[in-house]
Amino acid sequence: MQSTKSAVYTAPAVADRVTEFQNSADLPPYVSVENLDSSVSVPIKFQESDDGTNWTDIAGTTNTVGPSDSVGVVVVATRAKIALHAGGNARILVSVHRTINGAPINLGSA
Repeated sequence: MQSTKSAVYTAPAVADRVTEFQNSADLPPYVSVENLDSSVSVPIKFQESDDGTNWTDIAGTTNTVGPSDSVGVVVVATRAKIALHAGGNARILVSVHRTINGAPINLGSA
């Protein structure tokens, strides 16, 4: 079963975690980040955590999203939570695409 969730966030001027989600799918999630600003680049990276307090950068996920551009990343993580860390003081559209074997137990919030 395919699951896609999207939301618009503002990446802070000083980079920080913008959003996080559970690492609970059967395949690694594909995350696309679209920079909705036409003049500022947005540096991004993904992090992982088991407790939501102590975060570690995920190797190979650092990127820069140019103005009015987008990037997509297959986020391979081993811990329970994944977070997007971003900066640049720009609005970004984040979409998380996951594939789950069988019917999910919880469809999450709408």
